Amino acid sequence: KMSRTRIVKGKITEIVGGDLTYFSESSISEYAAEVYSENSKTVIKHSGNPGSPPPPPTIAKCAVFFRPTKNWIGEFGFDWVRVNDSKLEVDNSYNGIIGKYGVIYGSKPNAKFTVDSNKYKSILGEYSFFGVYKGRYFVPNMTLTVGQTATLNAIVHIEEAPDKLHYAYNTDVFDITILKKFTKAKGVNFDENSVSIKCKKAFSSPETIRVIATKNKLMQKVGEIKVLPNNTPVEKKVLIIPVEYRKKSGNIKFTNEITYVNNILRQSLIQAKLSTYKSVFKTGSWFSDWFFTTKDKNGNKFIDMSSFRSLHRYLDDDFMSIKENKIYDSYYRVYCMPDSLGLNGVAEDVGQGVKTVIVFQNRDNFTTMVHELLHSMGVYHTFDNDSKYTFEFRKTDNVMDYTHQIGKKRFTTNIWQWRILNKNI
Repeated sequence: KMSRTRIVKGKITEIVGGDLTYFSESSISEYAAEVYSENSKTVIKHSGNPGSPPPPPTIAKCAVFFRPTKNWIGEFGFDWVRVNDSKLEVDNSYNGIIGKYGVIYGSKPNAKFTVDSNKYKSILGEYSFFGVYKGRYFVPNMTLTVGQTATLNAIVHIEEAPDKLHYAYNTDVFDITILKKFTKAKGVNFDENSVSIKCKKAFSSPETIRVIATKNKLMQKVGEIKVLPNNTPVEKKVLIIPVEYRKKSGNIKFTNEITYVNNILRQSLIQAKLSTYKSVFKTGSWFSDWFFTTKDKNGNKFIDMSSFRSLHRYLDDDFMSIKENKIYDSYYRVYCMPDSLGLNGVAEDVGQGVKTVIVFQNRDNFTTMVHELLHSMGVYHTFDNDSKYTFEFRKTDNVMDYTHQIGKKRFTTNIWQWRILNKNI
């Protein structure tokens, strides 16, 4: 159905072992500046209907999509265009939850969210794509460090079954173990814990893990994962500081709190170098009591949340005034404070070179610490209009959402956040 033009200055020679057949929907024109010759051992026909072209070979109508398993806790990065097919606890389709909030901040009562289809189209540009029988296949982005293993589910869409489905990948970089063969029954097949992928070595260019379908001896790509280069990891040093204030102390609260700091930063190929301050840091004076405490309805004194930015400066100035603490100047500093009046934690600012974070002992979620750290490293709430993409409040499992407030887990990050946290991505 398309034109083809060949222009050569020398000879055109075609030699075939069997039949050579040309089909055209209209005319075939051949011109020679000198001799045009045809030769046949039997007969040359210059008239008649040569017949209809044969039907094109059938390509298998199928597609294989990869998703994390229900046991995934964010220990490797995996980011995809959400279409509500993963069986994860929170997996809302992006088409319908991306847009903007009005003048009332997204987490506040009466905040008004407006869906923006153009913003949805824009986010699709974060992913490479190719064509399958269902339309565009948007390729997930994955991060793996050397020695890491990722187990994934496969969702196999079959309209016309292939003769064969197989993986194609760089065997120098990955070890792949097929835990469950692809189901090829017609319809949508959810192959749980389908494949295990181990990263064997560092690599400097994106790698792809593809699924190839074969039918009638023709091969076609029907699934893919893009694995981002991991040869330039970034190290970020984090100091956790237990704080005693007004004879009450704060500290690490949850057994898995540090695990999630490591996991979520690793999604951006960041190695967190975590350490805890050698002792409890004691702070407080009449000045701090005056400015940074308030009383509850029963007359009990609590840390006040109204001047939290000033509290960061007060704590950090007090801590860094100790001469031997100057060695922590390049660290991100997490001050673990006693209870506040209902506040989980707060970063001094979003990016802007700040390195101080406060978490309060009454925090109710094991990802509060890493949530605040990501603020200090430049990442906004997902429901903030200043974020690159603004999502509807509590509709994602992103660690920068507030989904924990409705009892759902939050532990993922997206590729545009990875690029903020790690400039090598």
